[in-house]
Amino acid sequence: MLGAACASNGDVAVTAERAETAGVVLAGVDVEAIRARHPTSLFGIPPAAARAEIQRVVDGDTVVAVFEGGRTESVRLIGIDTPEKSGGHLPAECFGAEASAFTSLLLPPGTPVLLTGGAETRDVYDRLLAYVHRAADGLLVNMALAREGYAAALSIAPNTDYSTHFASAVETARAENLGLWAACGGADTPLPE
Repeated sequence: MLGAACASNGDVAVTAERAETAGVVLAGVDVEAIRARHPTSLFGIPPAAARAEIQRVVDGDTVVAVFEGGRTESVRLIGIDTPEKSGGHLPAECFGAEASAFTSLLLPPGTPVLLTGGAETRDVYDRLLAYVHRAADGLLVNMALAREGYAAALSIAPNTDYSTHFASAVETARAENLGLWAACGGADTPLPE
């Protein structure tokens, strides 16, 4: 079932794809179904997209990418906000580990990506702000996280090009009780200490 996190005890059979991050196992995620629900024709990939390769996933909405020429950048996905995972600089939130595991599933190390930006290129932490498309199939990873229930919509001007699409994707995930909406009841739910 899409959007459902599996128990971290490791007893879950893997049916399609598997990601494991910080002891959280996502199993049975149908990547083909996710791709079918996120047609690239909705947004397209602008011809000026920067080519890069994923080095690692930091958390659900932040990755490290290596650009042509070897430059490495921390990249924050525009339009979404995933729950915080434990071990970061902010308190851990419900479904943070699962969001990180899902991003790791979609963007394993070495994945070629195409990045496009908004009007504002960096955030207060000097991370590059971008829409991240997988180069192989055009999947807009930002949107997949929203639609599958791993992220809330986050609209920060001036980078609001797709804000209504992100909000709609999150509302659909909430209505279908996917991901964090089923597990936590909502976004920004702190883990008990």
